[in-house]
Amino acid sequence: MSYYYKPSMGYSVHALQRAKERLKLQDKQDWEVKEAIKNHIFNSTKTFKINGMLYLSASNTNIFFVINESSNTLVTVTLVSAEKQLRLMGGW
Repeated sequence: MSYYYKPSMGYSVHALQRAKERLKLQDKQDWEVKEAIKNHIFNSTKTFKINGMLYLSASNTNIFFVINESSNTLVTVTLVSAEKQLRLMGGW
């Protein structure tokens, strides 16, 4: 790791725990979980924003990473059904 390395995103302890549960990575170290998260985010094409929170799909599944835009911190990893997405975006 370089002296000038600066992480592009912060991770809450809760988010790392949820990622381990939701992405089936219980036996992995935190750095491995962070790499898996980065890969999922890179491969995602589904996203939406609500109240300063950015929702990014984990490789286009119904598992979403919730990122606080102001602090650029991953807050949680949660399941969001299609119906819940519509409700969150004001469709229902």
